[in-house]
Amino acid sequence: MNIEALKFNLQTFATGTTKMAQMVNPQVMGDMISAALPKAIKFTPFAKIDNSLNGIPGDTLTIPSWGYIGDADDVAEGADVTISQMSSSTKTIKVKKAVKGVEITDEAKLSGYGDPIGEATHQLTMSIASKVENDVVKALGEATLIVDKGTEKISYAGVVAGVDKFAEEDDMEKFLFVHPTQVTTLRQDVNFIDKTKYGNDVMMTGEIGMISGCRVVKSRRVPEEGGTKFNNFIIATTPESTDGTPVLPAVTILMKRNVILEADRDIVGGKDVIVANEHYGVKLTNESKVVKITFLK
Repeated sequence: MNIEALKFNLQTFATGTTKMAQMVNPQVMGDMISAALPKAIKFTPFAKIDNSLNGIPGDTLTIPSWGYIGDADDVAEGADVTISQMSSSTKTIKVKKAVKGVEITDEAKLSGYGDPIGEATHQLTMSIASKVENDVVKALGEATLIVDKGTEKISYAGVVAGVDKFAEEDDMEKFLFVHPTQVTTLRQDVNFIDKTKYGNDVMMTGEIGMISGCRVVKSRRVPEEGGTKFNNFIIATTPESTDGTPVLPAVTILMKRNVILEADRDIVGGKDVIVANEHYGVKLTNESKVVKITFLK
């Protein structure tokens, strides 16, 4: 498996029209640098993209699943077998719409430095991508495999407790997401293995090492709780099924329609209006593939 985190940029938008006052009035300058991203995209690459509703009616996807009947029992000769009841359940993903827009005056286009229209298009697309990423993190927060270590800082023992929740074989690749402020504590743990010690086997941007069999990835999107704790996630990726049975990842992103950028002209105000929108839904669809561990900040 080769997971490469997506990199986007994000600008915090103020409300209102972009006028000449908001633009750089140039004299002699070097190349303009595009808006920098406060928080990189890290979690979305672990989600499954589902296009089931592309181009067809409906705004809700229902995912059915069978429950496991359990392992077989030892039965003595002539004894009756214990009959197990099969069960099934469903999860639904509802489509919603994310929208962001800007207005740019003719003066800003003609007299400002750089390419306001190009930059607006660039930032609007990234703004939508960042919104989807936030929803993926929110979905991970609904994990049912939970370890509460809220009275202690991140540690090997705490991560081990989280890994043990999977109760799976060792063929799963596991990723532990930590906040940058937790990195120093983790590096000082004697059980932490820096990435420089295991060669070029780095699987994604932001990976700093390993602990308890988990690849450690730092991300500022790791959510805080009450200002005193962090909710860290371990996400497990499952190898492809050998029997053809679909294997759901922890999170599914339902795409009704990809990002659409639309522009219109306000001839009265002398402005260009650019709006980006995306119709999608996000849901935690496989609770067995994510563990949430709460550590002291």
